[in-house]
Amino acid sequence: MCREYEAIEENGASEPETSESERIRQLTTENRKLRKQIRQMKAAAAAKKKIEFSKLIFLGVSIVTITITVFSCRMIWITMDTSALAYLIPAVFTEMASATGFYYTKAKAENKIKLMALNGVEPEASSFDTF
Repeated sequence: MCREYEAIEENGASEPETSESERIRQLTTENRKLRKQIRQMKAAAAAKKKIEFSKLIFLGVSIVTITITVFSCRMIWITMDTSALAYLIPAVFTEMASATGFYYTKAKAENKIKLMALNGVEPEASSFDTF
């Protein structure tokens, strides 16, 4: 851009009005294009991205686990009976552990694929046999 301004200054002495008005028009159109690009970039950033299904599963199981734990604590406080904890709490936390393991195993495989693609290695089924 500096070279363009220098060229205008050099050429400006011989044709001051025509080159200046032409340059103003060029800058105006360039400004409009840049503003349009900025609006498009803001709109793209504001667009809601789709959440992965595995994240929804993990989030749902986490919410259910927390809800059941809080509900169990409240019912124990009200009834003063802890017999429900023997079955309810281990079942909920087992489900939470399964969902967590699934999510992190899936994320590990996805990251491995990304790294293989980045290094130019073709992903194969044998690459994912070991945990």
